[in-house]
Amino acid sequence: MPRQERAVRSREAIVRAAARVVDRHGLRAATLAKVSAAAGLSTGAVYFHFADKDALASALEQEAARALDGLAAARVPGAGQALAALVATTRELARLLSEDVVVRAGFQVSCDRADGGVPLLRARLAALLLGLLEDARRDRSLPPGVVAEDVVATVLALTVGVQILSRQPGAAREVAQAVEHFWRAALPGLTDAGRRAEPPVGGPQE
Repeated sequence: MPRQERAVRSREAIVRAAARVVDRHGLRAATLAKVSAAAGLSTGAVYFHFADKDALASALEQEAARALDGLAAARVPGAGQALAALVATTRELARLLSEDVVVRAGFQVSCDRADGGVPLLRARLAALLLGLLEDARRDRSLPPGVVAEDVVATVLALTVGVQILSRQPGAAREVAQAVEHFWRAALPGLTDAGRRAEPPVGGPQE
């Protein structure tokens, strides 16, 4: 195997091992010694790719950020479909969080590093959701009476719950069901809110 290819595979193995360690123990307890043991590599091999734990944590966060960018690139809604694209995005993110330990650990790292502030990945997700809602406002799939920021806040809360639930073994089906239950309850409310905010046809009655 060429040296460059071996180095790439070694780095990928370290990142995935770090994700498993963070997912199980949290960032604070995720030492490089634990990561090297999980990867089946020497500590020296870990240091070859990452100067310290902070660099490895950044790699996890970046992998999760790339996953979010992929979701954004995949959601180019057609006319009148932006709200449906929002729902599809939350479904796919929930699937990633439940099935991809690197993405899940990246979100965990982002929360652990926020130190009481807004986690970087949560801010990026909020921007993605708000963009989809603005598209939905323009294509009229989101009723005018709905406050986009309120929807974003609610979906972010759902995402936090999905993160927690996804850490349980074999939770993928339960996570998917939770997202479906959320939208089954939320979507009629969004439509009703828009209808209530619209004036009666023909204008106000005297």
